[in-house]
Amino acid sequence: MSAPFLRAEHAPHGDRRAASSLRIVLVSSEPLYRVGVECAFRQSQSVILLDATTMADAVELAKSRLTDMVLIDTDTLAETVEMAKCLTAWCPDLPIVAVTGAATANEVKAAFEAGIRGCILKRMQGSEFVDILQTIGQGGIHVPPELGAGLLRQDKDRPFKLTPRETQILACVGRGLTNKEVARELQISEKTVKHYMTVIMEKLEVRNRVAAVLKAKVMT
Repeated sequence: MSAPFLRAEHAPHGDRRAASSLRIVLVSSEPLYRVGVECAFRQSQSVILLDATTMADAVELAKSRLTDMVLIDTDTLAETVEMAKCLTAWCPDLPIVAVTGAATANEVKAAFEAGIRGCILKRMQGSEFVDILQTIGQGGIHVPPELGAGLLRQDKDRPFKLTPRETQILACVGRGLTNKEVARELQISEKTVKHYMTVIMEKLEVRNRVAAVLKAKVMT
């Protein structure tokens, strides 16, 4: 893989402390949108747009741990979800962000259940766009504010109650910590963290950690 393909030398995915910038792949069929993203990134020292442009490129970089995030720009979120499955199979911890012109609460919910960590609507300023990506890169999630209320309404009739310890562990997960890091911070075993996460996901009726954090966020 040539240096121009990466544009810069950085630490592998997962070692954010050693990396100077967030390395991002944009998969999009719209050349003009890519130009807009490049302009927004150029104003920031914290994000770099890699030369990779296709889903095959993104998968190869994910497998080699040479990218920190993948943006997928498609016509529908359903299409993005299908593409994201290719990436999560190789690198389940890699942040995947959907970029779309419009979305419904149901579509956003399905995207998060599939492991996507952010849904960004195109109608925003470049600086705000970069800020959101940085937050997601640090372990956060992003739901369009106008859709968050819709997600909350969907779940209001299905209340849940987490124990203080479960809430504490989910808060750590929401900060982007791995099970091992959560265990170290709370001084418990990694096996115990895994058990708690299984219980939490069963209580919240979700399939993965990202969806658990999202549901807890919109219900509080």
